[in-house]
Amino acid sequence: MAEFRDDQPRWRQVRDIIAARIEAGTYKPGYRVPGERDLQQEFGIAGTTAHKVLVALRKDGLVYTERGMGSFVSPRPDASKEADPTDGNVR
Repeated sequence: MAEFRDDQPRWRQVRDIIAARIEAGTYKPGYRVPGERDLQQEFGIAGTTAHKVLVALRKDGLVYTERGMGSFVSPRPDASKEADPTDGNVR
């Protein structure tokens, strides 16, 4: 379980941890992120706190939710800017 600081709400601290995992590639685009129950168990937080985490991640555009399936890492916007070696153009 994570040790939480007293200077910031727990939901924001957990959101930052999940966001860091996304940025580091631990959770890759299209992969499922932990759901509310998973967050509750891993971080020892309440259900409403876990819900706030996922809402914040969606609001920030880091994840999207498919009803009945869970939340998934959003595609990276810079992935479409990779150069295509066959035409020399940037996409």
